[in-house]
Amino acid sequence: MPGDSATGLEAATSSWPIPKRGCPPPERGFTLVELILVLVIAGILAAVAVPRMIGRTSFDTRGFSDQLSATVRFAQKLAVSQRRDVSVRLTAGDATLCYDAACATLAPGPGGEKPYTVTAPGGVTIAPVTVLTFDRGGRPNLAAQLAIQVTGSGTHTIRVEQETGYVHD
Repeated sequence: MPGDSATGLEAATSSWPIPKRGCPPPERGFTLVELILVLVIAGILAAVAVPRMIGRTSFDTRGFSDQLSATVRFAQKLAVSQRRDVSVRLTAGDATLCYDAACATLAPGPGGEKPYTVTAPGGVTIAPVTVLTFDRGGRPNLAAQLAIQVTGSGTHTIRVEQETGYVHD
């Protein structure tokens, strides 16, 4: 019969759910595949990020080593730019910039802050305990190369060369 066959438009739309009057629209949500995929991605991120958060001492050790190295370099540059001796007093837990070996006169840091002290985070130490002085030419007062050990979960060595004062890892 001619009235029994559906037209092209009716056939295309016949699979759509037609909301009935007074009934809520069909529910929509996530498929099981989408939920599993999200859980797998979250698991991978947790496996990568959690060890970095828990084992932070190695990052603290390396970060402080870099900060201490930059502080020693800054002391050398400060001595040259101000044409006066600048000392770095190293203790087991910090490094302070001074204008004299006794640290009676404190030197400013890169931002002008006085005293300029970099403090080791918990579990990180510095050795040896000493005072390193750069003269107005930027040369250190060393009889031999100085090896500054920054120890935490690992050990990083900062070296200061005897003749030139070159600071490197």
